Formats: sequence, C-alpha cells, structure tokens
Amino acid sequence: MVARLLTSLRCSAQDLPPGTGHEVIVVDDSEGSDKDAIVAASSRTGARYVRGPRRVGAKRNVGVSLSRYSVILFIDSDCVATPGLLCAHLQAHATPAAPSGRPVGAVAGPTVVDKADTAAAWRIVKSSVVVNSPWSWPAKFQEVWWAATSNLSVRREVFTAVGGFDPHTYTVVGGEDVDFGVRLHAAGYTTVCAREAVVSHEVDGITTLGQFRRKLFLYGRACVYNCARQPEHAKWSANPVSLLVMTCAASLVVPRGRTVRNFGTGAVAAWFGAHAWQAKRRERTGLGEALGVTSVDWSFHLGIAAEAVARGRLALAVKRFNYFPEDKFVPAPPDDSSGASNRRREDISS
Repeated sequence: MVARLLTSLRCSAQDLPPGTGHEVIVVDDSEGSDKDAIVAASSRTGARYVRGPRRVGAKRNVGVSLSRYSVILFIDSDCVATPGLLCAHLQAHATPAAPSGRPVGAVAGPTVVDKADTAAAWRIVKSSVVVNSPWSWPAKFQEVWWAATSNLSVRREVFTAVGGFDPHTYTVVGGEDVDFGVRLHAAGYTTVCAREAVVSHEVDGITTLGQFRRKLFLYGRACVYNCARQPEHAKWSANPVSLLVMTCAASLVVPRGRTVRNFGTGAVAAWFGAHAWQAKRRERTGLGEALGVTSVDWSFHLGIAAEAVARGRLALAVKRFNYFPEDKFVPAPPDDSSGASNRRREDISS
C-alpha cells in the first residue's frame, strides 16, 4: 500500500508548476519485513524515510518537524493521490481568506472510495454515516470545522501556532484530527474545502466486517478522548450499549433484578433491530447487510462504553462528541450540485 501511495504522489507532483519544490516524508514504526518493504519503496520513489513513534498524531508531528516547505499535506498509507491533488491544494492555499472571512489555515479535499462495490465489506458499510461522512464533507461544504487527515494540508505557521497534533491520544489512531481541527478553528483560522483535491481510498486494507467493527470500536474510544479533551463540545447521548451495561449493573442490586435485566436486554435488542430495519428500508438492501452495517455502527457505541468504564469516567459513557455543529460548517452555494439544498443532513452526532 505504501509503495502504491508513493508512486501516486510522484505522479501527482509532475503536475506542479515549474519551479515548485516538494518532498515526500514517510514516518514509520513498522518492524521486520514490513519495514524493509517500506524502506525500499521510499528509496525507489525518492521519498525520505524516517522512524517515528507509534501514535499517528505524534508521527505527523515528526514529519512536520523535518519538512522544509510552507505547506504540508497529510495523506494515509491506504490511500492514493490523484494527478491533480497537489496542485489543487496549493491553489486553495493561494486564497488568504475564506468565504467566512477567516484566514485559511488548512485545506481539506474529499476522500472517495471508488471501488466500494467491488468489495463486500465496503459495499455493506456504504450507508454508514459514521464511517463515511467526514470523507465526503469537502465535496459538500466550503468550510469545515475539522477534516479527516486522509486528505488535509496545513500551512506550517498555522500548524506551529496551534501546537500540532496531540501526541497523547487514548488510541493509536482516532480523534487527533478532530482535536486539531477544532483547535485550529478556535485559534481564528478555518479549514476550506477543495473539491478538486481528491484522494482515493483503497479497499484492500480492510476486507471484512470484523475489521470495520474493530475500527469503529477504536473510534468510539477516541470519541471519549475528544469528550474529555474538549468537554464544551460533548453532549448527552443515549448510548444503547451504555444503557444496557447500566441496566445489568442495576439488576444486581435492585429487587426482581432478573426482570430488570431481561427488560433492558430486550429493549436494546429491539432498538438494534429497529436500526437495522431502518437501514434495510433506506438502502433497499437485504436484511443481512442491514444487520451488518448496524453492527458496525453500534461498535462505535461499544467503544464509547468500554473506554468510559476503563477510564473510570462513567458519565462519558452517555456522552458523545458533537462532531457536526451545523453553525461551524459553511455550506456550498445553493446553485452548486453539492450545495445545502441537495445534501443529506450529516448527523453523526445523533
């Protein structure tokens, strides 16, 4: 995957204006044969290979500290750069002020999964708002509050001013991009969107629903990190997994505890079934696929409950970070095909 990414970046760099300097830095903590293959791919494509820490936010900080240029693009190893990616990012940074009047601190581009229909697991999760929404935001908005680092460029001076990524997240990956974007916005800057700056997300890194469940479980844990890190943006949320845990705990100390536990389990099972049925009707898919995507989405709830309990902060088990406050996202113009009049409300915070 890294070799494929580096080849695509080299091709994208060929479209840069004459005299435009660039470099590619790979920050890696792999071991064994994976490390050897990445070192070889970096050497073959002219990228600079450096060793880095485990957490991805800390990795990115290392990369920025070693970089030479004023604009830094972050892209993930399971992605591919399109030919016009680098030019589109540079062009967006050439505009000093955004439609909102804020100075441009970062540029976000869409991350698309072109091959979703060729891989069963990706086809099933196409309707998952939790999985896919942040990737599509840059195609629907002019400015966003935060953006996924699969396709995000930042001005060096802004990156330094806001302190870079938090290197002490709860999880190896997840939540650090949210925290960075929110802090960038709080510092007075904005993240503008460049619809033409497209990154393609490949489907061979995740091939099963089980892997998607583990990924969403991780992101649920990261949600607790974001709530703890920025409590002013956390809100109460009816987490079905947390409510089931609380019901089971209460059943141990109240009269007729088994009845309470059975009622809670039945209610949550019915809740799950209702969500699956809604997914089936909305996507006009089979019940099996509807159950699959619902299980992926609910893994996010499970991650929240597990991390809150592990941290001993039970109140966070029934909270959720408000990822999408509508007043902090600037929609595209109404006459744009991706504009507010045609977009489905992004409600990953519900």
